[in-house]
Amino acid sequence: MAWYSIIPEAYAVNKNIDVSMFSVRSSGASDTSAFMYIGIGLVAFIVLIFVYRWANLQRIKRSNKRYLQKRAKAQQQEIELSEDASFRLVALAKSVNANPEKMLGSNLAFEKAVQKLKRNSPTDPMLIKIPALREDLGYIFFNRRAQFVCTQMLQTGQKLRVGVKFKGKSHSYVGTILNTTEDEFWVKPPTVKGKVVNLSKFKTFEFSIFRKNDGEYRFPSQLKAQITTPMNALVMKHVNKIKKLHIREHERYKLQFKRKFYFLTSGRKPTVASDPSAHEFCAGTVLDISIGGMKFVTDSLPEKVSEGIYVVFKLEEAKIKNEIHSEIVKLSGDTGQAYVHLQFQNLSELNRLYLQKFIASKNPIKV
Repeated sequence: MAWYSIIPEAYAVNKNIDVSMFSVRSSGASDTSAFMYIGIGLVAFIVLIFVYRWANLQRIKRSNKRYLQKRAKAQQQEIELSEDASFRLVALAKSVNANPEKMLGSNLAFEKAVQKLKRNSPTDPMLIKIPALREDLGYIFFNRRAQFVCTQMLQTGQKLRVGVKFKGKSHSYVGTILNTTEDEFWVKPPTVKGKVVNLSKFKTFEFSIFRKNDGEYRFPSQLKAQITTPMNALVMKHVNKIKKLHIREHERYKLQFKRKFYFLTSGRKPTVASDPSAHEFCAGTVLDISIGGMKFVTDSLPEKVSEGIYVVFKLEEAKIKNEIHSEIVKLSGDTGQAYVHLQFQNLSELNRLYLQKFIASKNPIKV
């Protein structure tokens, strides 16, 4: 074979080159793009993480700043309290050998220390400063964190129900606290046709008062005197025997009277009984009532009425000017009659007192 015959053979081999190698190169380009997209996604994810962490850090810093501001304000208030009240608190604790820290954290411990001071030194000048110290510490009736353990916690202007029994019947009115000291509290007496009623012949009075989202408190008190100067007032002795009736423990009484009830079947809360949306109504007879709710019976309950429906009605004879809002909590019945159980909603403390006075004035039978 001639020396040049190898050249055609070489070219012949080259003519049979496998073209699949080009497809391999194309696949490599796709992988590179995929890796590039993945890399971009990872970078974006890392950037988002850093942005989120930075934003969260800024939020935490703002929150900490607000907290520090509130704490500084609270500390300032404590400093102001310590400048005025802390000295008196320490002096009180020292006089009865008590722990001022416990008295600062518990009004019960504070009142025990005050009672001990009264027993040991009834003429101690420190007693004059106790009402102001009690108020500075927040140990007053309106503060739900403080246990209502004595009537010294009551304040001027508070409303409460005042009751007496006369010839076997209960009589009551809604009174106002006119003044309070460490030894006594003054209550405004009732009036009839502009004239003050003389109650000096009664020795014991029954009081009840409500605290929002807490319950009703009742306590008896002895009358010291009824005065006309410097104002008309019943001067009562302070007491520390107080009974609490929780919201769900209200006593029910049989008290029958007719009433018209308006049902809000649209599902939203009522505003007034004359609300056009409260178009469903019926007449019923109240069977029993408490300061927490009532039960009535009717022969014509509207079809759309069901449990959870809001009901409004008026009770003007109890001196409650606004409509009473309530909710149906139970429906029951027998042939031709329906019994509707109502729970009062958002009844103010003053209206509760008026309602209680109305119930007591009817001399009902306890259920």
